[in-house]
Amino acid sequence: MGKGRTAGNMKKSENTRARIIDAARKLFAEKGYQQTTVIEIAQEAGLSEAAMYEYFKGKEELLLTVPDMWVNELLAEMEDQLFGVNGAFNKLKKYVWWTFRRIEQSPMNAKIVYLFLKTNRNFLETEVYENVKSLYGKLLEIFEEGRASGEMNPDLDPYAARALVVGMIDHMATRWLLEDMSYSLFDQVEGTYGLLAEAFRPPSGSHSAHTGSEIVLRVRASPGQEIKIAD
Repeated sequence: MGKGRTAGNMKKSENTRARIIDAARKLFAEKGYQQTTVIEIAQEAGLSEAAMYEYFKGKEELLLTVPDMWVNELLAEMEDQLFGVNGAFNKLKKYVWWTFRRIEQSPMNAKIVYLFLKTNRNFLETEVYENVKSLYGKLLEIFEEGRASGEMNPDLDPYAARALVVGMIDHMATRWLLEDMSYSLFDQVEGTYGLLAEAFRPPSGSHSAHTGSEIVLRVRASPGQEIKIAD
């Protein structure tokens, strides 16, 4: 019987915690983080303020906890989304469109992440941030693949390229949320992605090949002439 009661208590505790998180997610998305009070969260969850403090230290801990489940879902889905996709540019496009699709499907979670969480000074110390880094790490793998295959510029800096893509996603998602999701998030994605992808391609009219420690750069100098530039 003791074990049964313990299991029952644990289940009740998990349900209560989930109820608090759902209440905080709803209020943060509707009212904003700064405007939401602990008392309001407790009331929305059907608890007293004192009871809520048994589960969370305060509003900031909730802010740092609420998006964790969503980001974990994104991380779990990512490999499946890219499975069977060939080519660095195809993977990059799939990554971008899938990210925006998930933002559109979960606007409450997206609001908390893009409008409140990323500007919190303690965000970098959370488990959510570690999972976000893993999501963005996939972009580094895509750019490394593109450089190695010759599909992308061999001189491309994967970290700079990642910053451009992440910056695009952050800007477009934030603007969409601030404008109350009054238009389709995908209206400008294709054009914006196209501009970025063009910047990642090998220079027009040139071809590079790696041979040991030497980089051979072929340019059109004059018919039949080839210029070699040592690394």
